[in-house]
Amino acid sequence: MEELFSGRSYGVSADIRADGPVVVCFDPWINKPDPDRAPFGLRYFSTNNINVLSVKSHGNHWYQHEEMDEVVDRINQRLSGRDRVGYGSSMGGYAAVNFSERLSLSRVLLFSPQYSPDLKRVPWENRWQEQESLACRYDVVSEIAPVPGYLFFDPHNRNDQRHVDLITQRHPLTTIKMPFAGHHVLDWFGQNRTISQLIKSLVFDPTRERDAIRTRRLDRARIATYWLNLSAHYAARGRSEKAMQAAQRGTECDRGDVILARHTYASCLYADGQVEVAKRIWRAALDNPEEAGRQHFLLRQSIVDQGWPELRAALLDVEVAAPG
Repeated sequence: MEELFSGRSYGVSADIRADGPVVVCFDPWINKPDPDRAPFGLRYFSTNNINVLSVKSHGNHWYQHEEMDEVVDRINQRLSGRDRVGYGSSMGGYAAVNFSERLSLSRVLLFSPQYSPDLKRVPWENRWQEQESLACRYDVVSEIAPVPGYLFFDPHNRNDQRHVDLITQRHPLTTIKMPFAGHHVLDWFGQNRTISQLIKSLVFDPTRERDAIRTRRLDRARIATYWLNLSAHYAARGRSEKAMQAAQRGTECDRGDVILARHTYASCLYADGQVEVAKRIWRAALDNPEEAGRQHFLLRQSIVDQGWPELRAALLDVEVAAPG
C-alpha cells in the first residue's frame, strides 16, 4: 500500500498493481470518525484485484478544507494517464461528483449522493450536524462539466430524492431506484451478497445497467433493512398495522439489522397497546449479551422520542437483588 498524502484533514492511500481503471474512493459521513479506521474501499477493491486509491477524511467536513488542493494535485500526479472511476456513498458520493472534473474522472459510481453541503442551496437538509458552520470552498456540483455514471438511491427517502433531482439536472447519470433500501443503499448490496459482482461489472464495463437493476431486488425479503424501511414508510402514513407487519417480517430475517427490527416491532406493539408482548421482546433482547448494549441504546432513545418514561423503570432501571 502506498501513502500518497498525510495531512491534518485528509489522508490518501493507494494499492495500484496492474493496468486498467483505478477506483478513486471517498469516505462517507461517519457519526463518530475513527482516525484509526481503514481507508474507505481500499481493502475491498484491493482484495478483488481492482486498482484503488482512497481519500480518507479525518472529519465530516465534506471535503471543503483547503488541503483538498494538495490532495487533488497528488492524485493527479499519481494517476497520470490512467482511467479513473469515482466511487462514494452519501458525503463520499458528493465528493466523487464534486471533484470529478478536477480529477478527470471518466465516470462515477454513486450511492445516495448529496448535492451540496451548503444550507443555502439545500435549506431542507437537516441530517448532518456540521453543515451549519461549514465554509464551502469547493462546492461546484452544479457548475462543472457533466460526468456520466450510475447513481443508486431509495426514491422513498424524500431528502435523497431531492438531492438526486438536483444532481441529475446537470450530470447524465443512470439512476437505479432501490425502493426501501434507505439512505445506506451501498450496504444493501453487501447484505444481499452481490456487491462484488455488481461493482466489478460496473467498474470495468460502464454499460451493465441491466445487471444493476437485476441485483437490486435479489433476496430483499430476507434482509431486515428492507422491512424496516418499509415499516417506517407505512408508519409515516399512519398505517400502523402495516408498519407492525413489516417490522415483524424484519425480525424473521437472517441479514441486515435484525436487532433494530426487533426493537421496531416491539415499539409498534407497545404503541398498539400490546404492552406485555412488547416488554417480553425487549426483556429477551436485554437478556442476550450480544444484543443488550444496542438494545439499551435503542430503548433509551425511544423513551425520549416517544414519551414512554414508564419503560425506563420497567426495563432499564430494574435493580438486581443482592445475594443472600
